[in-house]
Amino acid sequence: MKPDYVVVGAGAAGCVLTRRLLDAGARVLLLEAGGHDRHLFVTAPAAFSRLFRTRFDWAFQTEPQAQLNGRRLYWPRGRVLGGSSAINATIYIRGARQDYDGWGEGWRWDDVLPAFRAIERHHAGESETRGGTGELPAGHRPQSHALSEAFVQSAVHALGMPAARSFNDGVLDGAGHFESNHLRGERWSAFRAFLRPVLQHPRLTVLTGAQVHRLLWDGRRACGVQFRHDGRLREVQSGGVVLAAGTVQTPQLLMLSGVGPRAELERHGLPMRQHLPGVGQHLQDHPAVPVIFRSRLPSLDAQLTDRAALPYLLNRSGALTSNLAEAGAFVRSDPALAHPDLQFHFGPLYFRQHGFVREPGQFFSLGPVLVAPRSVGQITLASSDPAAAPRIDPRYLSDPADLEALKNGIRLAREIAASGPLGQANAGEHLPGPAALDGYVRQELETLYHPTGSCRMGDSEQDVVDRRLQVHGLQGLWVADASVMPQIIHANTNATSMMIGQRAAGLILGSGGA
Repeated sequence: MKPDYVVVGAGAAGCVLTRRLLDAGARVLLLEAGGHDRHLFVTAPAAFSRLFRTRFDWAFQTEPQAQLNGRRLYWPRGRVLGGSSAINATIYIRGARQDYDGWGEGWRWDDVLPAFRAIERHHAGESETRGGTGELPAGHRPQSHALSEAFVQSAVHALGMPAARSFNDGVLDGAGHFESNHLRGERWSAFRAFLRPVLQHPRLTVLTGAQVHRLLWDGRRACGVQFRHDGRLREVQSGGVVLAAGTVQTPQLLMLSGVGPRAELERHGLPMRQHLPGVGQHLQDHPAVPVIFRSRLPSLDAQLTDRAALPYLLNRSGALTSNLAEAGAFVRSDPALAHPDLQFHFGPLYFRQHGFVREPGQFFSLGPVLVAPRSVGQITLASSDPAAAPRIDPRYLSDPADLEALKNGIRLAREIAASGPLGQANAGEHLPGPAALDGYVRQELETLYHPTGSCRMGDSEQDVVDRRLQVHGLQGLWVADASVMPQIIHANTNATSMMIGQRAAGLILGSGGA
């Protein structure tokens, strides 16, 4: 086939974008390096960490981090139909009104709200801010663990904050239960919601196990891609190409195709197509640290055993329906701040180092996450070999203010855990305990899986795409994923990535992006 568009990457944005291009009558070839999503651990929300370091995961490693004792951090990213939306904790939060207003013309809250509503089928139905007829089921889970409810009550009591009914109306303040993209106890990834129902459509071709190596060019126009599939190097011509390979691999593909900083391309002997110094720059992520307490109440630790599979397989019930991070709060590390810069992820269990480390007993975890980081990193090439992972350097804590904010997050976690019903369930602090907070943060900080910004949208010479998501200086080439975010949002990024896919289709097709 010669498709109208090749979409590279079947992640959160790529799946939504592909569906909307298809709905508009376009012929689309979707290329995904990973494979199918048919697995119990993909379906069951609580099993997401069991997918890490498996065939579903790119399992990247960062460069050694100077401010984290030289540690190389593990970065899971989805290598599967649905991308990271198939291996995450299904938390569905749009971000704050001020996030999008800060993105500027064409991307303010009032501009993006129609796109959020268009993708969403809210459990409570349509409203002024929520969508009721979209493909993605979203809303509050029907039940949460008693410890999660205790956290909400205790955060409200300890910090004098409001109890939030929803974090999806543009305001991020207070404590509450997180919404999730789920239905009847099952994960609904972007692939399941938007593409699985139309896989047999005659104008859609989805190839799995297809890793794109580089773009093809006709002058300054992208006219197709070269990719490896079934052991063969293949090429396909198209009317246009949309990169939706994510914050790590979209800039890698651009640089492998001659688009990026001149010095970086010359270093690897790559011919220059377009000098764009911002490709791979402006990388931001949300860092998190665990604060863990022993619990007097039974926690999910005791329920998430092999026996949890039986009720889940029988009628989609039991502990596997939990998304683990059931509740949370948005708080200020400094009362003088205009907006919250910390987000707590509360789990009624022991959760540390991506779930790889376990401890016997009953626990609950408060994870302060810095959602307004000042540190900025970069993605660069390790090699001109498309099969080689790029170099990921988030430069965590390179701005000292980030360390101070996370330390204050630990102190606030202690206040919450000592108050109200959570204080009654608290059987003692497990981590960090008596450890010095500076050293503890440097040793325990991990990613919360939200890399953004490496192909930033904007109007300056440091930006990579314009406000219609077209790559500056080139034709027939767009980027539609979290890499285009001009500034990282103050919340989980999955819902925003799907919104970007929704708007990208409209912008590419010339309908204004709604």
